[in-house]
Amino acid sequence: MKRFLFLILFLFIVFCYGSSQIDIEFEYPSISGDFYVAGTVFFPPSAVSTSDNIIVMDTETKSEIQSKITVQENWPDGSILSAEIIFPANRQKRTRYAIFYGEDVKRKKSFSESAVLPTVSFITPGAGKTIEDIDISVGEINVRVDRSASIRYWWYIIPAFILIFLTILRTLRTIRTQKT
Repeated sequence: MKRFLFLILFLFIVFCYGSSQIDIEFEYPSISGDFYVAGTVFFPPSAVSTSDNIIVMDTETKSEIQSKITVQENWPDGSILSAEIIFPANRQKRTRYAIFYGEDVKRKKSFSESAVLPTVSFITPGAGKTIEDIDISVGEINVRVDRSASIRYWWYIIPAFILIFLTILRTLRTIRTQKT
């Protein structure tokens, strides 16, 4: 009976204070070499108190990946609602990544300044694609820029001058009627 109660207590503690995992999905770009993977992740209320409680891990080797985490919004209780996460990846070393968060997670590897590398957006399962990830074929657009100083480009000045002129006339009329 004591073992059963201990097991229930242990599972309760692990369930309440254990880390949670969010899988990351992205497409590897056609470029060779290093690139950044970036995206926004949303967390449930009271799940993450600081950005140090969020890490990116390689799911195969279980090693922490160096990351830059910027808090974007907080819940009313002060916990993190959303955070932008950026981490490096390499096309030659294809692997799967996951985000672990919780009070028992402590981030050790981070960077503050990112290098100039191509960036790929990631999504989390269950979240829809962002608008910048949707490609819509709209056809061909031709744009002609005309640098002439034709009056048709200054049409809005005429009504503005008329309104200013009428305002001045009304002000003068009001001043004359007040003097008499």
